[in-house]
Amino acid sequence: MLSAGSWRSNPIVEERVKMKLAIIAPVELIEKYCITDTQYCIPRLLVDSDKYTEFYKQKRQDGNYVMLDIRKPGWRRQPEDYDIIKKALSLLTPTVTIYPSVMYNAQKTIEVAMQFIELFGSKLVGAVCLEGTTIEEVESCRESIRPIYTYALPSHIFSTTTSVRCEQPLIYIENHLKIEELDGLSGFLATSLPIRLGLLGRLVADYMPSPPSLDFFIKEDPFPKVVERNIKDTIEYYSK
Repeated sequence: MLSAGSWRSNPIVEERVKMKLAIIAPVELIEKYCITDTQYCIPRLLVDSDKYTEFYKQKRQDGNYVMLDIRKPGWRRQPEDYDIIKKALSLLTPTVTIYPSVMYNAQKTIEVAMQFIELFGSKLVGAVCLEGTTIEEVESCRESIRPIYTYALPSHIFSTTTSVRCEQPLIYIENHLKIEELDGLSGFLATSLPIRLGLLGRLVADYMPSPPSLDFFIKEDPFPKVVERNIKDTIEYYSK
């Protein structure tokens, strides 16, 4: 049986790479708040919004590290439709593409990831998104889908595991409660937490109760100074 202790990440990688931060923001606020050199986007918004597409195309041209996560918008992680994926990939060539997965379901994740690789994977730098409800299930997912590049860990399995053995930096998708959740780890973190809290007028230190999932389509920014402070504090925290 696989123990939690056997999931230690490569210490050489951890010493070499710190956590690089991508801010996940509503479409109308990306220019204002996605200010780091690491970016995160999703296919349907590329297809639906010229502003969203042009922003991330420009960031890619500027040399930013751009992650395209093959998922539908919303709190539940589920694969995007193939017609949307095909259209999105015609609009943007990301630095790395996070393979589709099915929330908590390792077997279905293996199936959809393999289908995606067969249809699109040969032309992409890929990150396998792991799923499962136990360490054993996540390990089965990891063993069944070999990454072209690296692995991605969605926030809902952080309580199961937060590190895997991999030569490349890992990608952590979201953190729902507090910025300290991934303290001591390294790689890439895509998070909307500083914005989700800020839109409620709350600082990152005021994280209880957990804020709701991000609404990509909001247009009002009622507490811009709070959001700016949250982003600044989060960037500073992970650049320590």
